[in-house]
Amino acid sequence: MNGIIVSLYAMTASFRDPNTHLYQESILAPPPTTIVGIAGAALGYGFKDALEYFKENRISVGCMLKSQGNGKDLWNYSKIKGKEVVKAILLREFLFDVTADIFFACEDGEKIDELYDSLKNPQYALSLGNSDDVVKILKVDRIINVKSTEDNMIRDTWIEGNYIKDFELDWENIKGLPIKRTIKPPIVKNLPVDFSFTKNDERIATKFYKFTFLGDLHMLKKPVLVYDFMGKRVPLFTFGK
Repeated sequence: MNGIIVSLYAMTASFRDPNTHLYQESILAPPPTTIVGIAGAALGYGFKDALEYFKENRISVGCMLKSQGNGKDLWNYSKIKGKEVVKAILLREFLFDVTADIFFACEDGEKIDELYDSLKNPQYALSLGNSDDVVKILKVDRIINVKSTEDNMIRDTWIEGNYIKDFELDWENIKGLPIKRTIKPPIVKNLPVDFSFTKNDERIATKFYKFTFLGDLHMLKKPVLVYDFMGKRVPLFTFGK
């Protein structure tokens, strides 16, 4: 397959779990639909057209993300309740000092070239989550031959499916950690991957898949299918499958 790696930096990032409301926990890495939104901004498409573009061309996506920690931000926002506009407060989690690699792969080299050109010269500013989380594009690499293989050492990423019972901790790396480091298990989220749209282009989730988010100290008990982008191995999710 043909591929792209986009390397990004952001001071902050936040990927809201759509199943949360007043307390908005941040997912640890951008899920597939967020990656579609990033590419859509580069192409100059709204989310509806970007999603159709990815489905029609069967473009696969993946990511790796590292941050230096997280924080919580108190938001005061307005919402419509009937005919009345009322104020409400919510607590939103964010990641800070973020570096991310976003991966794209497709059999159609012309589509990858089109996406590559757009990411080199995006139509709109790219962000990691909120519109305030504007990114700096560090580099964009075009990959000629993305090969599939198997590996269990996949870190700081997500994989489609529920692997909460199929992981173990990397004790060799844990031995060298400072005592204050908190070790958490992987997180499984049920996330939307497809939508229908109203006449006003409002999204209605129509399909959900489970994704397991793995940190830097997790490893899977058995190898799984991954794709090699110049030595970086990452699981992919394909739209339109």
